[in-house]
Amino acid sequence: MSLHPEAAAFLDRLAEQRMPPFHQVGVPTARELMSGLRQAQGPAEPVQSITETYVPGPAGLLPVRVYQPARHPGPRPLLVFFHGGGWIAGDVELVDRPLRSLANATGAVVASVEYRRAPETRFPGPAEDAYAAISALAGRAEELGADDGTLVVAGESAGGNLAAAACLMARDRGGPHIDLQILICPSLAPAENSPFDSYRQYASDYLNTRATMLHFWDLYLPSPNEAAHPYASPLLATDHTLLPPALILTAECDPLRDEAEEYGRRLQADGVSAAIRRLDGALHVFFLLPGLTAARHARDHIAHTLRGHFGTPRPRAR
Repeated sequence: MSLHPEAAAFLDRLAEQRMPPFHQVGVPTARELMSGLRQAQGPAEPVQSITETYVPGPAGLLPVRVYQPARHPGPRPLLVFFHGGGWIAGDVELVDRPLRSLANATGAVVASVEYRRAPETRFPGPAEDAYAAISALAGRAEELGADDGTLVVAGESAGGNLAAAACLMARDRGGPHIDLQILICPSLAPAENSPFDSYRQYASDYLNTRATMLHFWDLYLPSPNEAAHPYASPLLATDHTLLPPALILTAECDPLRDEAEEYGRRLQADGVSAAIRRLDGALHVFFLLPGLTAARHARDHIAHTLRGHFGTPRPRAR
């Protein structure tokens, strides 16, 4: 498949704006550039309500933004989401519009978590934040307006890495119980010496490049040796048994495509139900652009998965 015309047009706009590569600028500039992607996200969908709350983290309170979907039939699980940005950038504002659309499309109550970022906080800090947030939110589904006892963990890009790592932590540490994990273009293995064809095929010219990923990993890890830790690189875990069922969404034109799809196969080989869905012609950042066809298809996949997993909504206590 060739690059989707919508993705090609998006890259053309970035080229016209002379947007520099993320690996060629400092962290503050990278954060500004990442925030600038919001200009291409289109109007914000109205949702029923948005509230702000906090959960305890290893180094203090972590902000959480909770989206109540517009009226929607079917299950109403709690979906805890971690934004992307190479562990160094991104925030709840970057994913505000995508998560409004996700909540409305799926009927899920979406809790968007603000975790500490690198290089100020390197691994394992952000991963421990993700696990702490999931642990704190696990018993709050009904309080937050979701079906009681439901918990879905999701993330995009670096947030997908944190979501996968937190699922490993929950298994290894005896909880909380996670019903489902949704990984969107996740980074699951080190960029250095990556064996995957997608790292060569899409090494440059597709916004998320090999050089950018090398740069992000360098800023995230306190030392190169930490890359082998399964909570940093979930694909490198020797045991993927007893993890939550997974939906893995990949972009065709993304260096991270093959490692994410391999993760799905590793889960399957260890007896974990895992669906792998590739978005043809899509860029790594498709989820951040809710108006794109790829983003709409992704929301459809997620909605279908939630309906299939949770079935009809559970009656609420009065």
